[in-house]
Amino acid sequence: MSEITKTRIIDAAGEVFAEKGFEQATIREICKLADVNLAAINYHFGDKQKLYIEAVKSAHCEGEEDEPLLIPAEVPAEKKLYYFIEHMMTDMLDRESPTWHVELMMREMARPTLACSELVQSYIGPKFSILMSIIEEMVPATISLSKKHLLAFSVVGQCLLYRFHRPIGKLLIGDEEFESLFDVSYLADHICEFSLRGIQSISDSQEASS
Repeated sequence: MSEITKTRIIDAAGEVFAEKGFEQATIREICKLADVNLAAINYHFGDKQKLYIEAVKSAHCEGEEDEPLLIPAEVPAEKKLYYFIEHMMTDMLDRESPTWHVELMMREMARPTLACSELVQSYIGPKFSILMSIIEEMVPATISLSKKHLLAFSVVGQCLLYRFHRPIGKLLIGDEEFESLFDVSYLADHICEFSLRGIQSISDSQEASS
């Protein structure tokens, strides 16, 4: 029962924080929506700041514990990149998530708080390190660290587009066509192929100029 109550509080808090932001949201609103008293929030989270951090973590990380990122060490780097992209797309697209997840993450990215720092340290940073190690297998040693960072950001950016810019995509090409693209394997193939060609082109240019 305790975990059920905690989950209900996080869901209610996520809705309120997504709609109003951290500053404007009130514990009273959250208590009302979750049908709990203030003591329950204090017991599970301690204060509003800690509750907000847990809501952001929930929005970003739901389901990740059930499907950790596992990439066989013996496979080629190109296949590792595909596994990474497929895992990321599955996390973002292949689960039914409340709308407040995306809305809250958009708020947090626009105005980062302590919650963002904790996400980077605990979740995003370790995965970015995995992506960097994959890219380092694929490019010449002479390529700068900054260029490797840009390559990694480009891979991640393509994936994030399909989560956070869905409404814009529908306006640009229409609902039917945009929704037809939302197959995890299809998108992972496309993003991986596009990224591999870009990485190869940059690698070739670097070797030619060396």
